[in-house]
Amino acid sequence: MKKRSHSLNRRQFIQLLTSTAGAGLLLPAFSFSHAAGWVRVTHARIEQEPGKTRLLLDLDGSSEHNLFMLRKPERVVIDLPNTSLAKGVNFKQKLKAPVNRIRHAVRNDSGLRIVLDVSRPGLQVRSFKNKSGNPASQQLVIELIDEKLAASGPVKTVKQAPRKKRDLIIAIDAGHGGKDPGAIGKRGTKEKNIVLKIARELETLIKREPGLKPVLIRDGDYFIPLRDRIKKARKHQADLFISVHADAARNRKARGSSVFVLSQNGASSEAARWLAKKENNADLIGGISLDEKDPMLASVLLDLSQRHTNESSSTVAGSLLQELKKVGEVHSRKVEKAGFVVLKSPDIPSVLVESAFLSNPREEKKLRTREYRQRVAKAVLKGVKKYFVNNAPQDSLFASLRSQEHTIQAGDTLSGIAHRYQVSLTNLRTSNNLKSDRLRVGQVLKIPVSDT
Repeated sequence: MKKRSHSLNRRQFIQLLTSTAGAGLLLPAFSFSHAAGWVRVTHARIEQEPGKTRLLLDLDGSSEHNLFMLRKPERVVIDLPNTSLAKGVNFKQKLKAPVNRIRHAVRNDSGLRIVLDVSRPGLQVRSFKNKSGNPASQQLVIELIDEKLAASGPVKTVKQAPRKKRDLIIAIDAGHGGKDPGAIGKRGTKEKNIVLKIARELETLIKREPGLKPVLIRDGDYFIPLRDRIKKARKHQADLFISVHADAARNRKARGSSVFVLSQNGASSEAARWLAKKENNADLIGGISLDEKDPMLASVLLDLSQRHTNESSSTVAGSLLQELKKVGEVHSRKVEKAGFVVLKSPDIPSVLVESAFLSNPREEKKLRTREYRQRVAKAVLKGVKKYFVNNAPQDSLFASLRSQEHTIQAGDTLSGIAHRYQVSLTNLRTSNNLKSDRLRVGQVLKIPVSDT
């Protein structure tokens, strides 16, 4: 089964390791930091209007660049250190003068060089970066201006087929079920019933959010083995796994919600289990099988995947805990760690939420009310959204819905900006309370949600 990666850099590096392994090579330790620091051009397009050409490069990270011109023949050169092209990105667009051709290549394994062959000398060349809603990404714009031909008017954008953005899959796991009731409160309240109700509330809320899609691991009163819950999440290619529970303790005064991630001991024992168990395509990390891999390489791959997943789990857990603090008391003011089996997926960020203590009569009473269960579900959703604002994969709809801004440059037109961000002029005017299409250099426009 093809599994989507949660980090493009991690996926790229794992593939690099597996390709070198076939040739009998093993990269030294310092290569890990070098590969992890590379940035990718995830999308490229050309915009042309009379007297002006723009090359727009979307990057999944922050990269420096060097821009210069070469003469006889006339060329514009852009060097991007530690940068490569993502798979499928190309410059095969219909070009107009002054750009005759666009070429690219990796220079001495140090980065990407892009060359624009131009037909006339005397062009003014400049570069600038557009702000992104995600601090970890950016858009680099290279602009060529022929001052003799430059004129105001709408930008003629080279049309490309719109790329369909995917929803982020949120797996919601209601703990226990069937023959396993979980904790039981003094009034006979069963954990399996309460957490299923919370899971359904969360499902309803997520369905209303553009770019998010919920998947219930358990949608009834039946038992599912713990590892089967992980398998079901992987089958749906989940981007996040949330297990919902209600706590219990001998001390009936214990109260408050908690958020757990996998402990280091739990991660180590799970790694040993995966490495010892060979099930061909059933054992995947980021879509790559551990089967038939060199034992040392398999260990490195799994460690790399788990480390990334654990970091992501801790980040989202922190966001959830901050939101749960607004609902009521928390049992621990920091994210806790444990070896829960449902948290042991090496490729899906996973968290476990203890909503409250069923063993505490006052909290049992709260958990029996829909109002409190909704408040817990809303807090979890807010935490999830807060996490994905900065961590949504570039191919997701959620990433495209993040707020963007555009700073007006000389020669910009409102219609050109609308074309660039694929929004309607009406929507752009309304979002910025514009009474006319006149713009001034330095003015900052809010870019509304894309119309496509």
